Amino acid sequence: MERFEELLRSENGVLVRRDHRAIANQLDHCLRRGRLCPVLPGIYSAPDPEWEVRVRAAQAFRPGCVVGGAAAARLLWWPDCPIDTVNLAVRHQVKGSYQGFSFEQRRVPLELVVDEAGMRIASPALSVLDLIPAMGGEAIDQGLRRGAVKLPQLWRAFRLTSGRAHNRLRRQLLDDSRDEPWSEAERGTHRLLRSAGLTGWHTNFPITIHGVTYLVDIAFPAQRVVIEIDGWEFHRTRAAFTKDRWRYARLGAANWTVLPIPAVSVTDDPDDVLELIREALGQPR
Repeated sequence: MERFEELLRSENGVLVRRDHRAIANQLDHCLRRGRLCPVLPGIYSAPDPEWEVRVRAAQAFRPGCVVGGAAAARLLWWPDCPIDTVNLAVRHQVKGSYQGFSFEQRRVPLELVVDEAGMRIASPALSVLDLIPAMGGEAIDQGLRRGAVKLPQLWRAFRLTSGRAHNRLRRQLLDDSRDEPWSEAERGTHRLLRSAGLTGWHTNFPITIHGVTYLVDIAFPAQRVVIEIDGWEFHRTRAAFTKDRWRYARLGAANWTVLPIPAVSVTDDPDDVLELIREALGQPR
């Protein structure tokens, strides 16, 4: 057994049967005993393989495949992206289904492929588009907030991959992201401001005070009004809460009116949110 453990380590967790015909009987013995598991036809690993092992197994199974979706995001720009299934783009159809894998027959434009250490990976822009059917606007928000992509890059990737399933949803969410939200609550606030006909606002706006630059969610520079969308997920620690309170205090001391809006209020109390914003802007309802 130690020999197979050493062999697995030397092969990065993946054993390809065709490369080890001389020990085929031993491989079969380990499979029967549960010491190895068949990940894909002719591709073996230790039981319960991690997603990285499944990625390498897919590459051995279909050389030249393009790693997409959550696996591509984790490899290139979102290290803690939730992942259940390793998504692969392949040129030729893969018959059957295999647990932990999703094979999609399609050609990926070279412009949207990143070659890294011999691995072909969907670019950040393409991986964001891959994630949209499962994650909705959150995929776009994560890509923008983490600085992995810009909106024009997402539109370029969208145009290069026309004809895909779910492209209607992708187009809708890309259009809804034209003001570059960093969260679903910000997306909803942008939508609310546009529907109310409010203009003159900027998103992710930099304000410099005593040499320190703060990025605020939404700013009306002419009226010196700042809107911050406060979600619980970003203020779960005492340090995060304290940091934001100091930021609001410094903005206030510099004669900016700061409106911390609870994220849930954007959907639960939109009329009250608009009334508060209009009041701060000096605009009667």
